Amino acid sequence: ICYQSLSLPSLPKYIQTGVKDSRLYSCPIYKKPTRTDVNYIAAVDLKTSLPPEYWILRGVALLCDNPEGK
Repeated sequence: ICYQSLSLPSLPKYIQTGVKDSRLYSCPIYKKPTRTDVNYIAAVDLKTSLPPEYWILRGVALLCDNPEGK
């Protein structure tokens, strides 16, 4: 598992609103790394230069908690 910090103020520039674009990745947000219904918060559409399938196959998600403390 690889973690990359993303500050809340920088998040809006990656979020797309309005018309659904086929290049957007619908990224799930979880409270904890354990991906269950209990930990699921929502999904946001993130702008990406790669096809959404790239991120889906890698299991990319946003986490609110980093167990490694980084």
